[in-house]
Amino acid sequence: MAMEGAANCIKYMVFLFNFIFFLGGVGLMGVGIYVQLKIGDYVELQSVKYITGSIIIIAVGAFIALVSFFGCCGAIKEHRCLLATFFALLFIILAVEITGTALGYVYRNKVEEQLGKDMNDTIVSYGEKGKEGITDAYDAIQKKEKCCGINGFKDWQRSYYTKGNHSIVPDSCCKTVSKGCGINFKENDIYTKGCFDTVKTLLKDNLIIIGGIGIGVAVIQILAMIFAMVLVCKIGAQSEYA
Repeated sequence: MAMEGAANCIKYMVFLFNFIFFLGGVGLMGVGIYVQLKIGDYVELQSVKYITGSIIIIAVGAFIALVSFFGCCGAIKEHRCLLATFFALLFIILAVEITGTALGYVYRNKVEEQLGKDMNDTIVSYGEKGKEGITDAYDAIQKKEKCCGINGFKDWQRSYYTKGNHSIVPDSCCKTVSKGCGINFKENDIYTKGCFDTVKTLLKDNLIIIGGIGIGVAVIQILAMIFAMVLVCKIGAQSEYA
């Protein structure tokens, strides 16, 4: 039996929220892909692979888009089972989001500490055979962010590449990159600021973007859950009096 009045309005509200929810899931996927492309070059420098966070976000976004299907179908067809499944899945997603946010807040200060440790541990392997991933990551960072070393260009004295030679830095430190430009360099021809602060800021900025979108999606989730449960109750009550 078709629903009437306020119940019918709630049905279409559930459908609307699910459509917005679907867009939110697609938005999360987009942000995850953006972060993956933006900081993907840096993954080899980290013992804790922050880049996997973007992969998780892409997966969550896809899952959210799928869950919205249950909500849309359940609302339009007035199907209590689909709506109940939708509510349960939303609850699970919300619980995971809250847990992840709480953990991220608790360990937020460790990100900077671990990043510095990882960069100090990996810079020594630059140019070493079998460590091409680290070499490529540092080259990508230095070219993109216009920086050199961790805290400055002198950090390269500790690397396998320079073998302690004070007059050598990777070519990617040069303002104008050419083969061998980092050998017997002049300070005016290379970037002298370190990459640590730049990478740290980049990671934090991306976390803020992700967090902002996550909060927006969570608000939509809660509203959608409330309307879905009200609709389930309305369908149940209508069935009893049918």
